[in-house]
Amino acid sequence: MNLSADWTRVETNDTPSPRASAAIAFDEVRANVVLFGGFDVSQGGHSDTWIFDGADWTEADPPSRPSDRATNNLCWCPRSERLVLVTGVRFSRTGGHNPLTGEPAWSKQNLCDTWILDGENWQELRRSQYPNYVHQAMATDLQSGHVIVSGGIAAGPKTLIGVFLLRDRRESPLVDDTWIFNGENWLELDLKARPSHRQFAAMSSCPDERGVLLFGGHGGEGKPQHLGDTWIFDGENWQEIHPPISPSPRQGACITYDSMKGQIVLFGGKDANGYLNDTWILNLSG
Repeated sequence: MNLSADWTRVETNDTPSPRASAAIAFDEVRANVVLFGGFDVSQGGHSDTWIFDGADWTEADPPSRPSDRATNNLCWCPRSERLVLVTGVRFSRTGGHNPLTGEPAWSKQNLCDTWILDGENWQELRRSQYPNYVHQAMATDLQSGHVIVSGGIAAGPKTLIGVFLLRDRRESPLVDDTWIFNGENWLELDLKARPSHRQFAAMSSCPDERGVLLFGGHGGEGKPQHLGDTWIFDGENWQEIHPPISPSPRQGACITYDSMKGQIVLFGGKDANGYLNDTWILNLSG
């Protein structure tokens, strides 16, 4: 596979507030990009819904919606022609502060709910079965129709001093697993080449039904690090690609494939300096 790629930053008139770990996906019927929720250390979780038409953002006002949360798990479901939101993490103030940064401290609750968006309204469905991880990357492989899940960290309640600090790997390890959902069951794949252990990576479908693309995340053996690598999964194997220009290393970016324009849209995230609200477009060729 020989690919070339080029990211371009897009300036918009309106934009969601700075945040990380928002959910984003492309609505195939209504031909727009939908963003939901996210988190920033000052305000906590968000429950707002935004629409991107390829040039600008507009905030929607649905009568019902999921609770505020940080999650990357929003995917298009071709069979129902709706967007599906799976799981997430909800944050509550502890009343304390991070002793190093002075930022508010938050406790988190892992959510196990599933929501459907029909373009106007959110509707909650009964609980779904899925790999027991949180902060994993998820996207629809349009080539096979499978939903792909990669990485994450073992689920379980945890109170943090601050936010997004790497947990003790002995207690709750990062994983580099790849799972597929075929519409009925989850299946773990045994792959030799794959992205390294990470959480908060961004993943989307690829143009021309090539599989899924994964960017960045938060990982590292020992010292935590922000990642800026780009990978493609073709339904059977992972391959790393090396665009000459890429977004800075980050975790919690949201990303999706705009099938009308044949390009991948990435927004925001968080790096060592704080929260980001930049917008990038990736065009693949080859």
